[in-house]
Amino acid sequence: MKKRVFLWLGIFLIVSSSLRGELREKTGTTGFVFLKIPASARYIAMGETGIALPNVGSDAIFVNPALASLIPQNNALSFSYGDWYLDTRHQTLSYTRNLNLLGSVGVHVLNYQFGEMTKTRVLSSYEADQLTEGDNNKYRDLGTFTAGAYSVGMTYARQLTDKFSIGTNLKYVRETIDVYSADNLVTDIGFIFFTGYKSLRVGAFLQNFGLETEYVSETFKMPQTMTLGVSGDILGSYQSPSYLSFTLEAKHPNDESEKIHAGLEGCWNHMLTLRCGYKLGSDYEKLTLGMGIRFVFQAKQFQLDMAYMNHEYLQSTMRYTLSMEL
Repeated sequence: MKKRVFLWLGIFLIVSSSLRGELREKTGTTGFVFLKIPASARYIAMGETGIALPNVGSDAIFVNPALASLIPQNNALSFSYGDWYLDTRHQTLSYTRNLNLLGSVGVHVLNYQFGEMTKTRVLSSYEADQLTEGDNNKYRDLGTFTAGAYSVGMTYARQLTDKFSIGTNLKYVRETIDVYSADNLVTDIGFIFFTGYKSLRVGAFLQNFGLETEYVSETFKMPQTMTLGVSGDILGSYQSPSYLSFTLEAKHPNDESEKIHAGLEGCWNHMLTLRCGYKLGSDYEKLTLGMGIRFVFQAKQFQLDMAYMNHEYLQSTMRYTLSMEL
């Protein structure tokens, strides 16, 4: 079994080394950037960290698919909603099923709407000549158009040992602007390793790997990100009613500079959770805050999480996640 663990770690190191070579080039921009928007309120509140936190529920699909293998309940469900920048909307729905010795499977839907925008075109030379004196409008109003994007996918995760888990997502992604569209297949792969040294855990997440995609007549890369992180419990244990945990992660995207993110989470009596995070290396987004409340409704336990993220120039954003396990 140890040989299998080292084999998967070797594959991860090979892929991550390839990505680091691409990061040095920093060639151009990427497409499908909506895939970089965080999908979990808990994840946002902790400075967009959490790949080595075992108790994330079905949000594991978006945070680190390997974590789906650690969900103790048979079923986990999560819905997330966020008002993003410039009046855009972001929603996610995820579900995981524990198959015991066979591992865990999951599905997700992610929807991102840019809203409705005005459609115009430049006037022809003939139309421009017909303008009356004082009319400087050089554009013709053609009504409105919409733009949006979505992702649907499947997840499989399994514990290879009592200390090492692996998980992967396969996603179909599509983006539309008016009558134009682009789509692609991408994959994620994640790991989590319980080191055995106190409560220290190590995670890795390679996200949005896929071939280049063509939009109209241009090709672009996918927004690939490599994340390495650690987490541990300062007080208590993440499995106990009250605890205090920390997270620290290094992020290596292929379309911007590297960043270091850190987060804290404190839970009291398995009911109230407070979170905060900070993103080093980010030019405009730094401080994050959030909280979670666990409650019972119709004999079922629910978790409501809320997150706040500050932006230096754009409006601040809020994210809400409702989740349950049964």
